[in-house]
Parts: sequence; C-alpha cells; structure tokens
Amino acid sequence: MTDTKALLVLLLSALLGRFITLPRVVDGATRVLSARWMPLVVGCITAAFMTWLWGGLDQVAVIHDEAAYLLQAKIYAGGAWTAPGRPLPEFFEQYHVFVTPILTSKYPPGHAFVLIPGLWLGLPGLMPMLLLGLCGALVFAVARRLVHPWVALLTWFLWMTAPGIMEFEPGYLSETSTSALWMLGWYALLRWSDGEQPKWLAWLAFSIGLGFLSRPVTMVVFAVPAAVVVWKRIAKRSAWTELRVPLGIGVAFLGIWMLWSQRTTGSALHAPYALYSRYYFPDDVMGFGLTGKQPLRPLNADMAQFNEIVKITHRNYTLSRLPQIVPERIIAIAANMWATRAILLPVAALGLITTSAPVWFALGTTILLVLAYLSFGHAPQWTVYYVEIQPVLAFVTALGWWRLASTLSSRKPGWPLPEVPAVTSGAVFGMMTAALILFPYNTRMAGYVRENKQDGSAYHRNFRDLLQLIPSARSMVFIRYAPNHSPHMSLVTNEPDLSKARVWTVYDRGADNIRLIRLDRSRTPWLFDDEHRVLVQLDSTGAPIRNHVIREPGTQ
Repeated sequence: MTDTKALLVLLLSALLGRFITLPRVVDGATRVLSARWMPLVVGCITAAFMTWLWGGLDQVAVIHDEAAYLLQAKIYAGGAWTAPGRPLPEFFEQYHVFVTPILTSKYPPGHAFVLIPGLWLGLPGLMPMLLLGLCGALVFAVARRLVHPWVALLTWFLWMTAPGIMEFEPGYLSETSTSALWMLGWYALLRWSDGEQPKWLAWLAFSIGLGFLSRPVTMVVFAVPAAVVVWKRIAKRSAWTELRVPLGIGVAFLGIWMLWSQRTTGSALHAPYALYSRYYFPDDVMGFGLTGKQPLRPLNADMAQFNEIVKITHRNYTLSRLPQIVPERIIAIAANMWATRAILLPVAALGLITTSAPVWFALGTTILLVLAYLSFGHAPQWTVYYVEIQPVLAFVTALGWWRLASTLSSRKPGWPLPEVPAVTSGAVFGMMTAALILFPYNTRMAGYVRENKQDGSAYHRNFRDLLQLIPSARSMVFIRYAPNHSPHMSLVTNEPDLSKARVWTVYDRGADNIRLIRLDRSRTPWLFDDEHRVLVQLDSTGAPIRNHVIREPGTQ
C-alpha cells in the first residue's frame, strides 16, 4: 500500500466514524482495555512477537557486544566476577573482552546480571524477550495512564512494529535492559507523582540504579530530568525523609559499581571500559577526532582491520561537521519509527498540539539523549543508542492519530484543542477501522526483519552446528578466516572455564599454532577453513590429516 492510499484510508475511516459508532461494542472494549490485567496480556504478546522475529530463545550472538555480554553473564552465573586469564592470550583474543591477566568483559555488569536466569535454564534468549515483554507492557500502561486505553493500544502497536525496534531490540544487547528500565522508571515516576506513594520512588531509584549498571550515559540522561521533578515535589512538601530509601538503593548500586571496578581493574575508581579502549582501540572513546594513540596490545589481522574502521569513523567525527552530523542522526532516528509508514510522520505533528507536562517532559528527555550521544562518534544508521526514546515517538504518533480521528469523526469538527479529545464511539470506530485496514502497511517490515535476522545469524549458526559434528570430546579449533571476511563477524569466543569447555575457538596463527597444540595434548586440534567452510583435523605437528574433514551441511 502506498503512502497516498494510506492517507486516504486514514481520512475516510475517520469520516466514517460520523455515521457508524457501535457504542455498546466500544464501551465493552474500553472496559477490557482498562482492566488491570491488560498490560500483562500486552506484555505476553510483545514477548511472543519479538521471539518470533528473533527466531527462538537459543540464538547465537552475532554482534561482538552480544558475545561479550553472554560471556560476562556466564562468568557471573558461576559465582565469580572474573575468570582466569587465557594461556597464550594472543590465540583467544575476543572483542570487548580482556583475555589477560584475567578474563572479563569491558562492559558494566547490570545487563549481564539480568541474563543469568536464562543461562541457568539453558535458554540464553529468555531474559531479553521477557525484558521486551515488560517494556511493551509498560509502554501500554504509561500511555493508558496519561491518556486513555485506545491511545495506549495504538502507542504499543506502533512501538512494537517500528522498524528500529524490530531491527535492534531482539538480541543480547544491553538496550533490552535499559528500554525496560526507562519505561519502569517513567511508570514509577508517574505513579509517584499521582499519589506520592514512597514505594514508587523506590522503584524509580531501582530502575535508575540497575540502568546505570547497564548503560551509564543512557541512564544519567534519564535520571537528571526525573531527579528535577522529584526534588521540586519533595522540596515543596519538605518531605525529605521520603528520600532515605531511594538514596539507600542508589548507594547500593553505586557500591556494586565500585566493587565490580575493583574486582576487574584493581581500583574502585577505574572502570574497565576506558582501559579496554586504551589497550585495543584507542580511538573508540567519547570525543571528537583521533586521539593519536596506538593500541597497547598487538592486534591480530582481524582486530587491526576493525581498528582501522574505528579510526575512519572518529577521524571524520569533528566539531566542524556537527551541523551535518546532527540532521543525519535525527533523520535516522526518525526513520526507526516512520521509515516504512511515512504518512504517520505528519500525523505525529498533531500530537505535539498539547499542554501536557508529561509529554513535554518525555520529549525533553528524548532531546537530551540525542544531545548526550553527540559526544560519541558512530555511523548515523547505528541508532541502537536511541531505542529507549522510540516509545515517545510512538506515543506522539498515536496521540496525533487519535486527534485526527476525533476531529474528522465529529459532526462539529473544529481545530484540535491542546487537550486530548475524550473517548467517543465515532473516534474509536474511525481510528480502529483505519488501524485494521492499515495493519499490512504498518507491519510490512516484520517479515523482512525476521528473514534478515535469520540470514544475518546464519554464518554463526552454521559454525555452531559444524562444531557439534566434531567427534572429539575435547578439541581446539583454529579459525582461518576467508580473505573477504568482515571483522564485524568474529567467531572467536571464550568460555569461563577452559578446562571444562568442549571446544576452544581460537585464532589461526599458522606455524605458531604448535605452541597451543602442545599446551593441551588432550585436545584434538582442528582447522576451520572459513573460505571453504570445512573443518580439517590436524596432527600433533599442526599438519592437516587427509580424509579427516568435516564439511558444513549443504556445501561440497
């Protein structure tokens, strides 16, 4: 369906609401959508949809960051902050991971903590999907509390089917945690502002604390406006004692941060993120331009190629280019919501006709997040840093859609007032009729995204399946990448306990492989030839053994 046809559907459906109202049906549906259990239903649908998009709960980690988070969660699941460093670490180098003198991820621990239950159950993808379910439920709950259930229903649907949400959210990235925590924080702040019950202030502090342990910059942006609101209301009533529990929660999370830093870097005041950049990719830091520094650790060919990509990105990221960069990012962020349904962009503008303080608060926080990440260079299309603000764009769009439906379905239409129009049978009929007809228009990216995710993970899935065909109970696999291999697609990962790992996946270092072979003679050495997608068994000298070849299914 073209955008022109979609516009006609929107207008004609809204006008139809003047003549068809079905008040009894609308009243019954409104009661159902207003039920206390409705967010739970919405959350379950969200989790199921995202799992379908992703392809299941046992997916491979495709992005470097995802693999680092999974390793970190496995270490924590074993009851330790770090794992022993790798012998001959040059073979075990993994992106975003220290392999010597200890094994640990560079990332803060919050998101890895959340992943642990899924690992215990043997379903690593369970927790990300539950987080997305929680996020969807809260998107609906917050919008319902701000306006009414029909706008909430449309907000949730537009958010869940947004191209950027479908593309970035199903996975192991930490944004699944912060997306849910932003919505939990907003819901808690809203409930506390309405009734000022102290428990909601505690939930707000919890969401900020765990969010800070997951993505510090993202959560500081959330926390500052929220703190201003809380401070003003507390000061007005001189109710400072209400801050004791929230502050205690905040101190507890800060203590976890310092303990994590101390156990990883040896200092409670130095987190490993910046240290990792200094050792491996010195320009992968906040700021503009290049640092002029060289990596402290020797980089293998794969990582050296990745470092060149980082340098190119940051070399071109300068203050003088901000006037060009800012519009590029804004367009990319907007595309995450409206790329395949452009007609809804002008509809969203109608949602800005409001005097609602919560709406402007959310929009202000949205702007702050975009401004905060101007301190970091990244490709304009890498908009995963902004998925937390997509519910705001969805809400404004739904608000505009409702305003349009209310205006056109009224027999006495007038210019939309700042107040959100009340629920009327005609407006509901007009809006929902359009939504049902436009369902294929709004969801046309879903099938493509699912197929793209399957294609994008096939490289890693096929490698995982190939490793399962190795008959040896204990083995090491030297990975020799194809000449056209992308450094964004690494196959080298680590397990916390080397002695218990069935397979070591390590870099192929040619004749130097003999050192690792001799390190553990109980393991059968194999070479993975990425170009031909085969495993070749090696002898004790590192030479290939004829006829001891395992081919990837489907290859010849």
